[in-house]
Amino acid sequence: MLFSENVAGAVLTTPEGRIVDCNEACARIFGFDSREEMLAHSARDFYFNRAEREILLDRLRTRGSCPPEEVCMKAGNGTPIWILARRTVASFVDGLPELLQGTLIDITAQKKAQARLRDIKGGQSSGTMTEGESARIADLSQRIGNILRSVSKSLQPDNLSQIERAEIQECFIALEQIKMLLSELEILHLHRD
Repeated sequence: MLFSENVAGAVLTTPEGRIVDCNEACARIFGFDSREEMLAHSARDFYFNRAEREILLDRLRTRGSCPPEEVCMKAGNGTPIWILARRTVASFVDGLPELLQGTLIDITAQKKAQARLRDIKGGQSSGTMTEGESARIADLSQRIGNILRSVSKSLQPDNLSQIERAEIQECFIALEQIKMLLSELEILHLHRD
């Protein structure tokens, strides 16, 4: 139940890439309408460079887990998506990883906002933006990043079974705050056009 109702994407795969299970949140992150659609794919399908998965597997074999990191992956339709990912070995057989677990948060919108801000700061903006709008975008981007880091700390694979209802509620509130901040970013963008 915790797996299926998790606000973060959660996925279990074999080292060979077979997706054993995922929750609805994970399927949505990768652009699927249902978890069943995602289960029909291989985890290898979501890498632009399949060698990246081999590097991940090597790290998991030696360490057993990887710290949370931002990674660019491929959605089901082939478009790039940015994910804050925490990957661990869920089980070993004869000293080798048998089952891998990933906890994922979609940070694509934040990455796009950061890229837009870099473009603006670098003078590459196609339109003009007031100093106030630029400062507002920087503030919104920073707030989104802070919320995502906070949620990421709460939603670690090794503590999912110990998360209390209040913490889960805080994660839902944080995600709602992100939605509101992203709406503000969108309004700023539309206002410029």
